[in-house]
Amino acid sequence: MKNYKLHVPEGFRDNVGIFALAKKEIEKRCFDLYRLYGYTPIETPEVEYIDVFSFDGIQKPDLYNLINRQGEVLALRNDMTSSIARYVSSNPKNEKAVLKYSYIADVFRYPRLYQGKNHQFKQAGIELIGKSNEYCDVEAIYLAYKSLKACNVDKFTIHLGSQEFLETLFDDFEISSDIKNKLFDAIESKDYVSLKHILNSTLDEDKASFIVDLMLRGGHLRFIESLMLKLEGLKSYQVLKNLKKIFQMLTELEITNVIFDFSIYSYANYYTGIIFQVYVDSIKKAVLSGGRSDSLYKSFGKDLEDIGFGLEIDSLAEYVIDNDLIDLKKVKYLSYSDSKSFITATINNETFREDGVIVSDGHFNSKDEAIEYAKNNDYDAVIEYTDNKIRLWEVK
Repeated sequence: MKNYKLHVPEGFRDNVGIFALAKKEIEKRCFDLYRLYGYTPIETPEVEYIDVFSFDGIQKPDLYNLINRQGEVLALRNDMTSSIARYVSSNPKNEKAVLKYSYIADVFRYPRLYQGKNHQFKQAGIELIGKSNEYCDVEAIYLAYKSLKACNVDKFTIHLGSQEFLETLFDDFEISSDIKNKLFDAIESKDYVSLKHILNSTLDEDKASFIVDLMLRGGHLRFIESLMLKLEGLKSYQVLKNLKKIFQMLTELEITNVIFDFSIYSYANYYTGIIFQVYVDSIKKAVLSGGRSDSLYKSFGKDLEDIGFGLEIDSLAEYVIDNDLIDLKKVKYLSYSDSKSFITATINNETFREDGVIVSDGHFNSKDEAIEYAKNNDYDAVIEYTDNKIRLWEVK
């Protein structure tokens, strides 16, 4: 019989040592960055009523459900955007304000299929609420860019798409709502075989191949301009025109690693405008996802616009460690003292700590025992206090 006291549930893990340090450092850098740009920190409960994470009456399939003693159905937070929307919508003073919130929070999600994926992960992110224009969109993408740069990450690409573009394109091609939903499901799961089948049975060959090609290709300014030539006069043309303007503003901000990618789609079905994801060199999944969700607040009884993103700190921490991008190393001493020198050691070690040196007060029976421990636990030296005298032993 499995001893559950000695195991963590599937999809969860303990974070210790260098990985925990890397996560904390990324958290701090993101927190400081967002604060400099005027974003107010917010913390919401890890447990909410399940309705908070329902959209159009449909509950997300990845929720961790709970029932409290009153018989009420609760859920572990799986999305900070919805939690912040609940907070904002429940405070009347927020009715007509432009609000900026930042967060560092754990979220919990069941993956569709368990394939070594985490069920709990830390996110850093922002929400800009109360305005809907290209300047807000650019600010969100700019802060996403700055988040990666703050962690010394240079090898990344920002993929820019649009839920609105796909919606208007499907309308331009007179695709019914039922077929739309099937297409979005295929796009989200990257099931291009099903996508081709649905399109070929719904549209003429030219329109079907246009959408398939759209899912398989991406590009920079010339790519979007070539699409505009093909769609001139249609509703989707105007959306592309706005995307081009956003792209040009980002270029003026010297952000040149942006590509248009209309295959990106999010599990969060409340997106209405731009969608963006950041892919870092050698990491298969996006480390940051965001977009505009102007319809989300309607489900909370409010009419507020919103754009934001969430950065997955766990994935980025592994990359930062593997590529030695953040210096997490500090000089680390182990302190050994005999019974006569304990007070002297305690007082003197504070001097080392004031200089930024980590000093751990060890409780050993001998200096040799302390040195052996230090060798096996990544210490740089042992400070020996005997007969109120000090000696430093380097650990080789």
